[in-house]
Amino acid sequence: MRDLKNQDELYSLAYTTKQSPTLESVHEKTVSSCSKSYQMVSPLQGPFMKILVEMTKAKRVLEIGSLAGYSALCMAEGLKHRGSEAKVVTLEKDEELFKTAKENIESSGLGHLIEQKLGNAIDTLSTLDNSIPYDLIFIDADKNNYINYYNTILERNLLSDDGIIVADNVLFGGFVSKVAKPEDSREIPPQAKHMHAFNEHVANDPRTTQVILPCFDGLTLIRKSCP
Repeated sequence: MRDLKNQDELYSLAYTTKQSPTLESVHEKTVSSCSKSYQMVSPLQGPFMKILVEMTKAKRVLEIGSLAGYSALCMAEGLKHRGSEAKVVTLEKDEELFKTAKENIESSGLGHLIEQKLGNAIDTLSTLDNSIPYDLIFIDADKNNYINYYNTILERNLLSDDGIIVADNVLFGGFVSKVAKPEDSREIPPQAKHMHAFNEHVANDPRTTQVILPCFDGLTLIRKSCP
């Protein structure tokens, strides 16, 4: 059977504005040399994150999970014309990935827009300066901690009143929708169960409103509820 999703993605990519040589190089380099490159956002999702930063007019962006720096660079490109206060703060706990991202960021010409922080993300979130909250927060890290990241963000007021949280992989390869089906339980990876728990937690939380988009690997856009 023809893979319609793959064909649609290839078609979409062909008619999407071509990404900069810098972003293209980082993406290709990561695919060819990083064993965890499958965790990286796609060359279609990268431009989506860039244009989302532009559309929301974000100035301060927080990313949980850097990998090799590609997504941070995509969002930094969306900040280029936002003035001297514009910044992406990106968190990574893996020291080797942190070093790889640092190399990619420093060679990109966008290093002045990106601040890297090494360490466990929960610990880092607990110490971030929240006097100026973030306009866009991208969660793309270990799935078992999504609820903890989400709660810490809200409890510490790290998200601006008009800001948006973007949570990645919320459908996790199509497995999340099978979590409630007992006959499929043996086939479901633990990450999918964590994502289902996260989706339920957010859906039942009166502090926020949200929409799940069945694109890429599933994206949830989350905003604070109106008073």
